Amino acid sequence: MFRLIIFGFSLLISIIAWPDQDKIPPLPLINFTVNFQQYSGYLQASATKRFHYWFTFSQRDYTRDPVILWLNGGPGCSSLEGLLEELGPFKIGDKASVVYANPYSWNKFASVVFIESPAGVGFSYSTDQNVTTDDDEVAQNNYDALIDFFNKFPDFRDRDFYITGESYAGVYLPMVGAKIVKDKQNFPNFKGMAIGNGALNWPNNYGTMVPLYYYHALVRQELWDTIAGKCCNNDMVNCPVFTLFKTNPGCRTMLIELLDGTDELDPYNLYSSCYLDGSTNSKRNHIERHYRKMIDRPLRSIKKRPGVPLCAQDTNTETYLARRDVRQALHIPGLLPDWQECSDPVEQAYGTTHFDMTPEFLAVSDSGARVLVYNGDVDTVCNHVMNQNFLTNLNKTILGNETVNAAWYYAMETPNVAGFVTLYSGGIDYVTIRGSGHFVPEDKPKESLQMIYNWINKLDYSIPVPQF
Repeated sequence: MFRLIIFGFSLLISIIAWPDQDKIPPLPLINFTVNFQQYSGYLQASATKRFHYWFTFSQRDYTRDPVILWLNGGPGCSSLEGLLEELGPFKIGDKASVVYANPYSWNKFASVVFIESPAGVGFSYSTDQNVTTDDDEVAQNNYDALIDFFNKFPDFRDRDFYITGESYAGVYLPMVGAKIVKDKQNFPNFKGMAIGNGALNWPNNYGTMVPLYYYHALVRQELWDTIAGKCCNNDMVNCPVFTLFKTNPGCRTMLIELLDGTDELDPYNLYSSCYLDGSTNSKRNHIERHYRKMIDRPLRSIKKRPGVPLCAQDTNTETYLARRDVRQALHIPGLLPDWQECSDPVEQAYGTTHFDMTPEFLAVSDSGARVLVYNGDVDTVCNHVMNQNFLTNLNKTILGNETVNAAWYYAMETPNVAGFVTLYSGGIDYVTIRGSGHFVPEDKPKESLQMIYNWINKLDYSIPVPQF
């Protein structure tokens, strides 16, 4: 595409060639008028790795609005899940019968690019079919893919740029962010990083899960008391749970019994009203399997019961993206397999090398970029206590006079407390979303839109978003 740019009284023709071969034609089954441009294609992440991207222009003013990167986690889960089930402009109806508008899409006010990372996830691939990777390689691949993205869309390089994501993106984002802040040439307007329910400190995740389960009435008192006395020196808050899993077989057995307290529930949202279906490639089972793998704990066997509802048609997205006309519209090579939410081979071959994201997190924060950490407060997989502890251990100054966290509000709900806020020096905000689980834009779409809009625009979190 060519654009004509006028500066003052002089006429300057700027030939900006967006990749026409990547432009998405009208998608099948959409029941509304799409008022924004979108592109889908491939970014070169390395000599052999090609990352699939889907870029949705802002519905407001793409020539001025910021650019947001979104990454899902896993490791091994697709960012198209974020696009089609969480914060993107589309929602897929039951059994993929219709595509309807998401009124709380983040591209109401920003251009959002969704990148499927690493290779082997979703429609991303490696030309040598090798999907073995680790944190360091993925950070380099994400960085190189972003450079290629802005080479494809060079005029968007001048927009404010934010990197966002959830879950294992709590590793992806600080690591690629630490590279971005050192590269002003390719990323001259990098402004910030937002991490939702992030895996910022894996070892502490397990230690904080134990009291979290207890105080949510999932653990009987006798088991709690036995673990406290025999394993934790009667100090459950500071109990070295991660180490005990590795070194003490007796304590390990009891801790597994305790953490199996969610076997009848959705561990990603303790108050969810539906049940998991046991699919191995479901995002819900996949992410849980990875955190269990870290402590060599087998994936639970979900008890299927007749007559209970499944979680909101989990296969809608897979069914839609399996359509031949959809794949053609997205320019997906015919030789690639069907899209899945999460890749078992990628997760099984993935090497976690960074267990605590403090150095990379501080590299981003200390550069002057702003950072938002947000958590749904009923997620047990990457829980809010872990991330509150992570931020506390940075030894930043808390801003404000409250002795408890300040509430923020979503006025259209009753009660209207949307969550709580702690502000730190260095441009770091910590926000909880009340009643949300692991997937905040999916569980609380209205509140998440207000949160991200106000964070980007440096507004109080309680201010309602404008009518876009």
